[in-house]
Amino acid sequence: MSVRFFDKLKRIVFPRGLTCASCQREAVVNEEGLCIDCAEGIERFVTAPQIDYVDGFTAAYIYNDVSSRMVKKLKYSGARYLARVLADSITIPDGWKFDVVVPVPLHYKRIRKRGFNQSELIAKHLCKRLGKKLDTSLLVRRADTKQQTRMTAAGRRRNLKNAFLADESCSGMSVLLIDDVRTTGSTFSECAKTLKKNGCAKVYAAACCFAKPDEQGIK
Repeated sequence: MSVRFFDKLKRIVFPRGLTCASCQREAVVNEEGLCIDCAEGIERFVTAPQIDYVDGFTAAYIYNDVSSRMVKKLKYSGARYLARVLADSITIPDGWKFDVVVPVPLHYKRIRKRGFNQSELIAKHLCKRLGKKLDTSLLVRRADTKQQTRMTAAGRRRNLKNAFLADESCSGMSVLLIDDVRTTGSTFSECAKTLKKNGCAKVYAAACCFAKPDEQGIK
């Protein structure tokens, strides 16, 4: 029998909806796709420092052991189905009015290596839920910036300076930026700055997780 047959059989016997989105254990899960243990361990986002050039920020979760597993499995293990799970976790605040949803872009070299932009996958599912238009051409990443995991806040700002390019068609528009994780806010800030330099009226930002800089060792 083929591998494809066994994959189909596994999905029938162990449906994805009965597998925890974080720990991957087969278990009864809640509406967010989490088992009882992970549901108890998840930490909800409440507030975060303001981001320069951004008119409002929200997130679903605080970046911790439970939420980080979902993000990492999507980014590094190709678990694309988690993009919908993460998108469904984001609640857009009342009063936010925007024309299009724009994922934080990756450089084409990074996309070629990974095979996809995780923020774009999340944004696609969010657009379907909200009935909004996705625009992947309004903002592009022209610089193949270094990985920022171990950089200071100042280092992140330097790393991202002039890294993005906005299309002039953004003039007068209101935009919702989507990314998987926000730490210092440097990426959102540089994206918003680039859009507003080209006439964008408002830029909101939403992430699946907010990683508190002090807990990540970032100064």
